Amino acid sequence: MADARFYDSRGPFKASELAMSVGAALAEGADPEFSVLDVAAASAHGPHLLGFLTNARAADGVELSSGGAWLTSDRVASQLGLSGTVLIHENPSAAFALLAHKFYPLAGRNGTTVPGSSAVHATAILGAGVTLEPGVIIGPGAEIGANTHISANAVIGRGVCIGRDSFVGASATITYSLLGDRVTVFSGARLGLDGFGFVPTATGLVKVPQLGRLIVQDDVEIGGNCTIDRGALGDTVIGEGTKIDNAVHIAHNCVIGRHVVLAGQVGMAGSVTIGDGVFMGGQVGVGDHLHIGAGARLAAKTGVGKDLPGGQAYGGTPARPVMQWRRETAILSRLVKGKRAKDDE
Repeated sequence: MADARFYDSRGPFKASELAMSVGAALAEGADPEFSVLDVAAASAHGPHLLGFLTNARAADGVELSSGGAWLTSDRVASQLGLSGTVLIHENPSAAFALLAHKFYPLAGRNGTTVPGSSAVHATAILGAGVTLEPGVIIGPGAEIGANTHISANAVIGRGVCIGRDSFVGASATITYSLLGDRVTVFSGARLGLDGFGFVPTATGLVKVPQLGRLIVQDDVEIGGNCTIDRGALGDTVIGEGTKIDNAVHIAHNCVIGRHVVLAGQVGMAGSVTIGDGVFMGGQVGVGDHLHIGAGARLAAKTGVGKDLPGGQAYGGTPARPVMQWRRETAILSRLVKGKRAKDDE
């Protein structure tokens, strides 16, 4: 479920209304009057929540009889033996995106407008010793911990929580986010952005509403002009003590471990998991839904296209153990030099 501090739901809706709005069919035995309170990821499915399953594998470890509703294809429903309130659609991903829009038509559009001339909304809470420079805007329900400094023209969105002894640089924006103590966010960083999620349909691309949060734990440092997306349904998480250089991009639903170091221009696609103590050199690129084990070291410009075990160093594209990469590079260099010498004879 989306966090009510950040998102306003238009639910509940009857199952029949949801099905009709996206052209889905109610499976045999489904209750058309079943009340659906909210949408949720399969892993967070529960009573009166609507989850979706694109394939049978997505149901691994999921309690399918949790008292909620499911949106899936006829084939997957048959494979899993789903019963109860099941909505059948040929493209469940696209249908789920449309239904999420129905519940949250203003997702990502919740403003931080402050009435009158005050820069701090009346419902915001500021701890002792908070410093606000000129031009700061703090939205409804935001909480700023003691001795935190917010620099000029920074925008703190609705419901955002920032812990004690933290620092937010000039013109940074923080929305849909919960930050711990002693967090440093440098100038121009953008935290809690919409994730880049679209589902192709016959009539074009449908945007998937981003209904999660960004969680930043204690003692994290985030460099200037970084962009970190909030989760789509779950959370994007940055573990304690992690240090992020300037101009790094972290996409939605990534989970970054503790004491990770990310050098400039590292880019991660969605749903990447990074173990504790990983070091990444500049311009490392990581594909979506990949896992990098604890203690891994990645040389600059490494391209990661598959899961990498922890505890060793990698380089090259595609990523491979660094000594192998260096040997291959040396061999290739010698081959090129040999060919040139032969051509010169």
